[in-house]
Amino acid sequence: MINKLMRHYTLLVLVLFFSAVNTRCVYSQAGASDPCKGGHSVKAVFGGVAPGEINIREHLNDSIYFTDDCINRDWVIASFHLALKCNGNVLQYLENKNGNQLTAEMKSAVLELLPGCTLTFDGINTHGREKNFSNRNNQYGYLILKYTLVQ
Repeated sequence: MINKLMRHYTLLVLVLFFSAVNTRCVYSQAGASDPCKGGHSVKAVFGGVAPGEINIREHLNDSIYFTDDCINRDWVIASFHLALKCNGNVLQYLENKNGNQLTAEMKSAVLELLPGCTLTFDGINTHGREKNFSNRNNQYGYLILKYTLVQ
């Protein structure tokens, strides 16, 4: 119990420290028999594509997740916002309140965008898969992913 609380506290401190941007940080999990013991990267991607250019038609059914399997084991993307921009103007700002995949409304909207427009995932919230001592999932909001559409 103490090790579990220390692990959550350590992760909380690191997540809060690196909460302003989608960055790499390292944390260590306790437990000698834990296969995920050691340093791990807290970095999110959409459909396995790092922020940059994306052909969204190839990734409509993909999701936002962490690149590190050990992080994915303990944490899940719970919700996010999606800003659709063209020529610097926000065309739509949509929200998925429960999940890590594009909603039907988001899919429809992004299919209407032209190359050069951008998708910005922000307000990406995560929660721990295990309940804390208050019988709630730990929740943290951070990460921003920006993609430019290409053909």
